[in-house]
Amino acid sequence: MFEVRVLIVDDEASYASVICDYLNNQGCVSEIETDHRLFLSAINRFRPDIVILDQRFLGATGTDLLRKIRSNSEIPCLILTGFSEPLDRIVNLEIGADDEIEKSIAPRELLARIRSILRRSRGASSAPIVSGTAAAGSKWFLDKEKRTLFRPDGSACHLTTAEYDTLRVLQDAAGVPVSRSTLSEVVFGRPFRVGDRGTDTIIKKLRRKIEANPDDPQVLKSVRPTGYVFVGFPTERAA
Repeated sequence: MFEVRVLIVDDEASYASVICDYLNNQGCVSEIETDHRLFLSAINRFRPDIVILDQRFLGATGTDLLRKIRSNSEIPCLILTGFSEPLDRIVNLEIGADDEIEKSIAPRELLARIRSILRRSRGASSAPIVSGTAAAGSKWFLDKEKRTLFRPDGSACHLTTAEYDTLRVLQDAAGVPVSRSTLSEVVFGRPFRVGDRGTDTIIKKLRRKIEANPDDPQVLKSVRPTGYVFVGFPTERAA
């Protein structure tokens, strides 16, 4: 089991301390930042493997902080919220949150979520990567048990929850166009409306990670005006 460095960004010090102590007792190296204005400095200094962001701060939200992180980093991020707000969750997943859970979650489950996210981002460290039709070293492979995308060289390509779910739906329907309406319902749990760019944003991010040339996509092609179709993975890793 690998050591996990966790940065908890939460201005509710008592709650953050409980979580921090639990994670440290479980072998993690955790640190707390209670001032959202200093969280980027804390990330640069502490170099965490994953960041846990509170959704509610005085003068800011976890969504605001996530936007700042995603402007230049793919570090895994988990959002904690005191109560469920579906719209916040959808927006956070669109921006690039790896998961969003309520603060009432048991610390043990929180740790399990952290480990799951990091397994997706790091990939399996020892076992060979094999599927029924392809093995690592031949082409890209979406491992649906590990919820992880592997490159031809066997390394893991980090996907957020929304990115993974979108790619899975498209690959399951390989060769058949999938509408934005279907993707919106499955991935975000909401009906598609004219002007909704959530699915398009996720596709754009996936193309940057998979396509050799995101401006000339050969894996995830647009089907106007329907949606998108998965054609097949490239045999070589994107630059």
